[in-house]
Amino acid sequence: MARLDTFGQHKRTMAMAMPNLSIVPGPQPQVQQPLRRNAAVLGDITNTGYAVKVDKPAFAPARPRAYDESQAFGPGNTTVAWVRENSRFVIPVSGDHMDVVMEEEEDPQQVSEYSKDIFERMFSMERSFQPRCHFLAEQREINTKMRAILVDWLVEVHMKYRLKPETLFMAVNVIDRYLSMRQVARKKLQLCGVTALLIASKFEEIYPPEVKDFVYITDNAYTKDDILRMEVSILSTLNFELCGPTAAHFLDRYQRANKCSEEHAHLMQYLAELCLLEVHMVQYVPSLVAAASALLSNKLLRQHPAWPPCLAQITQTHSEAEVKACAREMCGLLDSVEKSSLQAIRKKYSQEKFSKIATTGRRFWTQS
Repeated sequence: MARLDTFGQHKRTMAMAMPNLSIVPGPQPQVQQPLRRNAAVLGDITNTGYAVKVDKPAFAPARPRAYDESQAFGPGNTTVAWVRENSRFVIPVSGDHMDVVMEEEEDPQQVSEYSKDIFERMFSMERSFQPRCHFLAEQREINTKMRAILVDWLVEVHMKYRLKPETLFMAVNVIDRYLSMRQVARKKLQLCGVTALLIASKFEEIYPPEVKDFVYITDNAYTKDDILRMEVSILSTLNFELCGPTAAHFLDRYQRANKCSEEHAHLMQYLAELCLLEVHMVQYVPSLVAAASALLSNKLLRQHPAWPPCLAQITQTHSEAEVKACAREMCGLLDSVEKSSLQAIRKKYSQEKFSKIATTGRRFWTQS
């Protein structure tokens, strides 16, 4: 008994003297920590001026593995996940828009697995976000020329703050929908326009301009409270329904399907923006405007066929005759832009970063 007590006391003494002593012999295994990088929001990937440069990936990319049908529906290894990781090995199926999807797979923000469903949804809802065709006829103090001057000025503001194309298209849509539902005094038209751009910036931009920036850009013609009150009026009138498709949302997909070069893509965008100035172009839904810009740009650049099967497939509900009708009106806008007093869009697309597409002197399409 004395020996057992002595052994127990010795054991307690050793534990107190060396509390961190491990009972497992040998060195402890080292746990490899993953490489870390600075935190960044998802939108920083595409937002100019705020991107976070990462020299090394956090984890090495996994090698593609052979498809094992027996484990296709195992835990954490569904068929959808396999297709996502190995989509370069999937055989394109006719009628599934796989040609466009394969090009989108490298950009995770394009969500290529769901893009077809997304665009079908956009096709189905775009008409509900259209303003009435003759809404300006009901305005007592505002006419088409005033609206065109406002949009021309907004293009300059849009360039100054380097906003996304979707922001400009959304702002004009918000203005037109608001004017189709409310009477606006002439002295409040610029306030309506700058507030619509503020709303669109909040919706589309990662770093939108602040209210004080819009007060400054109007040369203090309106106060911060004026803009905030107009914002409340617009949002309540539109019932906060802002998430509507615009031509800018369709342009990117059509440019991919059309296999556009940088110059070609700038021409399509230029044609679509010219339509913003003319109020009668609101009769065409955004997807049709984007399709017409693709058709007309192909004609101007003499590409054959001007209406390729891939474009006809993804534009869905629009026949070639409908697209041609819209393209003819768009061509008229292009012919008259040099003589117009509103030059903001033309000056914008005369810059080097837009391939100087507005000053290339292309031979316009005048086919009837």
